[in-house]
Amino acid sequence: MMAIRNLEELSQMIAAKKKAPVYFLFSPDEYLLSSFAGRLFGLLAEEGEQPTVIPGPQPEMGQVVEAAGAISLFGTKRLVYLNRIEPTTMKADDVKLLAELMTETENAVLVLTMLIKEPERKKKNADRSPVPAAAKPLLAAAEKAGVAALLERPNEAYAKRFVCRHAQQLGAAFDPAAAEQLVRRCGLDLFLLSSEVEKLAAASGYGTISEREVFTLSPRSIEADVFEMVRLLLAGRGGDAMARLNELLYLQNAPIAIAAAINGSFVDMVRVRAAAEQKIGYQQAFRDMGNKGNDYRYKKSLETARNFSTAQLAAFIEILDRLDRKLKGSAVDKNTLLQMAMGEILLVGRGDLSYANS
Repeated sequence: MMAIRNLEELSQMIAAKKKAPVYFLFSPDEYLLSSFAGRLFGLLAEEGEQPTVIPGPQPEMGQVVEAAGAISLFGTKRLVYLNRIEPTTMKADDVKLLAELMTETENAVLVLTMLIKEPERKKKNADRSPVPAAAKPLLAAAEKAGVAALLERPNEAYAKRFVCRHAQQLGAAFDPAAAEQLVRRCGLDLFLLSSEVEKLAAASGYGTISEREVFTLSPRSIEADVFEMVRLLLAGRGGDAMARLNELLYLQNAPIAIAAAINGSFVDMVRVRAAAEQKIGYQQAFRDMGNKGNDYRYKKSLETARNFSTAQLAAFIEILDRLDRKLKGSAVDKNTLLQMAMGEILLVGRGDLSYANS
């Protein structure tokens, strides 16, 4: 019996060319399922053997039995790919038959993928199984006969390795800072990261991808650029933050829109800090606020917020509230107002709270 593996362990297994007769992959991330299935086929293909694809959500079991039992023309094991099955919609007898086939088949290698819901925080003594009850017979069969792998959404470290590995496959390479910069700008969406690496590799002439190329060519949004600018500012790098602000203004982003994005960054910090004080993780806070997609921004917001006191966070919000009122009713140049507010935030971040109510 093999333990449930994560994506790192499965990657190491594929790299070591270790094979198994059954692979059951389940994940809340569709990209991870398709990409790891493709990597498995690269490992398992012998003498041109192509997988027989049987689509879900309710695979036709007659086709599955026929494909798994057939003798390959190449004298090798058949590859049978059950793509995106949903055991909750399958007949109980079909689930039972598939589980039996997973432990008994001799002429084929079975690869099954299943999309699951994003795991939620579990109550004490609650069932912590990553799969629904209907899929448990398949999980047990996979653990007995081969590999069962829960592929959770990647963290930042995995995303950096992913972009570096993908660039290497294309004949390019990342400067270390450039890989980190790309993940900061794109988050942990592997679909987006994959396409961005391909674009950057081509732009670099399949050489070394620099941080400047990432900043120039990767997706630009005012929220992403402001998020980076705020992190620079709160790290005490006022000059770099002001340079980023000037670039945003040069690109004709409206000062009010920039201020709104700055305010959003600080509100996120206050939210995750308040949630953390109530023992609520940033992932749950992200969902509780009705957000969809990737929670990378909340993770980074919490890391930043931990460096400041509650009084400092409140002062930041006060400065931004004052900035909002001035931008909408003051005759002073709006760009100047933005620069002044950023200077005040920098000073509060260094411990001078006198600017909170100035």
